[in-house]
Amino acid sequence: MTQPFGHEKLTVYQKGMRFVVVGSALLDRLPRRVAACDHLNRGAESILLNIAHASSTWSPGERIVYLGHANGSALECAACLDVLVAKNLFATEDVYSGKSLLVEVVSMLISMQKTATNRVREGRALYRTKKGRLFDHEDLDVYQVALELVAWLESMVGHFSCSADLRTKIDKSTTSIVLNIAEGNGRFTGTDQAKFYETAYKSTIQSASLIDIATANGVADASRVEQGREFLRRIAAMLTALSKVVGND
Repeated sequence: MTQPFGHEKLTVYQKGMRFVVVGSALLDRLPRRVAACDHLNRGAESILLNIAHASSTWSPGERIVYLGHANGSALECAACLDVLVAKNLFATEDVYSGKSLLVEVVSMLISMQKTATNRVREGRALYRTKKGRLFDHEDLDVYQVALELVAWLESMVGHFSCSADLRTKIDKSTTSIVLNIAEGNGRFTGTDQAKFYETAYKSTIQSASLIDIATANGVADASRVEQGREFLRRIAAMLTALSKVVGND
């Protein structure tokens, strides 16, 4: 009988494998591909690879880094599912089982990070948000506004008179805002958090510019375009404030 690797015995790894199956099944049901699809695939793979690396390394410092990467990827996957719901490609109940699996993965990774000075040891940390949501980043106002931006874009993109390539760029850029907020909030140090919030801020500025280009000919309804710009202004202001807070931690 073949002896399994150490990481294959870990419950968190096995749950990560289950998420790969659930995520793949969801993507197979999609009527079209959007930027969140590729991020979901890569994120699911990253969870497993980083858990395996964390299990195999003897350095506590490296172990914490790998666990942090795995945790960030799990939160990125959860954000991808939220993006797909915001785009009306899935209903909330369609992604609930996948997000529930990710909650279990994250709670175990947090517990493992706290005991990382020893060899990898599983446990489960209490993981509940103040507002009763599944993930901490979902409590952030900036995250909820970013999802509103994604939903706004989905309702508006058909009114943009621009190339398919530009629409794809806008999709990637706005998706990047959501995913970097989620992953940044899950990082274990303020320095790492600030880096992701800075990336989200840059994606916000890029999104504003791309939307300006897409609506330059004035075809889209001006008041609805202004609604999207207001979302972007709010996101930029909140990200700036968040970056200052975590950067001082």
